[in-house]
Amino acid sequence: MTTFPAFATNFEFHPKNGDAARHLVPLIESFDRLDFTYHVNDPKVNQGQLASDFDKQLERALLTCGATEHNLTMPDDVPQELDFAFSFDGCNVAVEIEKANREKFLRDLLKCHIYLKAGAHFALVVLPRNYAHKHGVWDLFKFGIERYNECLTYGFGLPETLGRIALLGFVQYESATSRRMAKDIRGKMRIEANDAVDGI
Repeated sequence: MTTFPAFATNFEFHPKNGDAARHLVPLIESFDRLDFTYHVNDPKVNQGQLASDFDKQLERALLTCGATEHNLTMPDDVPQELDFAFSFDGCNVAVEIEKANREKFLRDLLKCHIYLKAGAHFALVVLPRNYAHKHGVWDLFKFGIERYNECLTYGFGLPETLGRIALLGFVQYESATSRRMAKDIRGKMRIEANDAVDGI
């Protein structure tokens, strides 16, 4: 496995005036940079897809900054798995991290409703502003805001429930160059991983 240091910063909530965002701003503002690692398990498989430990590092940062671990129990008939949950200032928060697939966002919103029904006070969907893939870069945070606002406009969820769900956007960078993650950086990582496997 070949690894590449990276970091995330420029964290931003949507909606900023929602109950979830207001509660979580002090926690998120307690760190302005999150270091994590990209890795390529096998450049010959699945087009050398990049994976990362972003979710583990985010959970670690939140716990370091004052959150505590929380185990959110799902209903028996709804076997959903969340990335992690935590408690902060008397409230339990379920976290869903969407690193790559923008088409799954509405499903993520549904899962957030399930988490709220299961006892979470708030739910958080974490989305990168610059997900680099072989065809370019997607702003998943912008895409999520558009879908979230459409849900409000067209009644796909109650406003008071959607207010308990916050989107958290961030920008990710390659640590070696401090450049924003982009298509060419993704390509470079894949080439380096392939060379490492071939012993070059």
